[in-house]
Amino acid sequence: MRQELVSYYFKGLVLLALLALVQACSKDEGPTPTTTTTTPLSGTRYLDSIFTSIMESKEVKYGANVNQAGVAIDLLMNIYEPANDTETNRPLIILAHGGGFAEGSKEDFDQLAKSYAHSGYVAATIGYRLMTDPGGQSLKLAVVDAVQDMKAAVRYFTIDGKHSINPNNIFVGGFSAGAVMGLHYAYFDDEEIAMVPMEMQNHIASTGGLSGNSGNPGASEAIKGVINISGGLFRANWVDAGDPILYSIHGSLDNCTIDPDSPGNPDGDFIEGSCLIHPLLDSLGIINQFRKIEGGDHGVYFTCSDCNAEMRKFIFDNL
Repeated sequence: MRQELVSYYFKGLVLLALLALVQACSKDEGPTPTTTTTTPLSGTRYLDSIFTSIMESKEVKYGANVNQAGVAIDLLMNIYEPANDTETNRPLIILAHGGGFAEGSKEDFDQLAKSYAHSGYVAATIGYRLMTDPGGQSLKLAVVDAVQDMKAAVRYFTIDGKHSINPNNIFVGGFSAGAVMGLHYAYFDDEEIAMVPMEMQNHIASTGGLSGNSGNPGASEAIKGVINISGGLFRANWVDAGDPILYSIHGSLDNCTIDPDSPGNPDGDFIEGSCLIHPLLDSLGIINQFRKIEGGDHGVYFTCSDCNAEMRKFIFDNL
């Protein structure tokens, strides 16, 4: 009997060792679920926080391209989605950081992306090509590069079915430069290319058009809407009937109403802001909502106590 017990004991140890080995090997197979400490809330999917655990996929390569210095770089993003979710047709939100197209990090919007994942969305924060020598025409070229990169990120999800997104419910945007990127993604079409400086026209022509060559060619890059936090267009009148819907947050003291042809904007930069864009959306019957904060500056969003809830409600109401 003693020998049998010893035999069972060693067999048990071997079994435990094998199980540990299998578990260790399986850790390399995709993202690891991250369990947060938030208390589970009952509520409505896509509006309230209903998932206590989310899946994080960090440093995901969604494309590659050459930056302004001629250096080939990988384009990376972080993806967040609810863990153990059985829904197969989920809205997608892609967020881009600010920084004047010269600095910033995709991690800047990670917390907001996580909050959307807790509500059932697939949410991603993207890195994109920045200016390597800020100044002059490089800003205008950087806007083109960024739009091309964001389109590659959208195509990554529409060409790849493993994240179970609904291609008819995709929202893009961000803060400052990220908002400029989202606005030009939505409202800058091929017909407007002749209206931009020749440097931009040449750059667009030599880099694959507005869709660009950043990755995932041939997939859909259609979007439903834009999240615009303190952003602007080169020309607000580029908005056409049938264009994507828009939610904006903008401080009245920021570049909210500057006309690109006014003396205050001699370079014709991308600052024809929300105060000029939204009346055009209204006239064209495009769904939109504008949170104008009187006395607010460029970063007023970060001190707004209810802007995120309002933005979330706008997206939810338009799914």
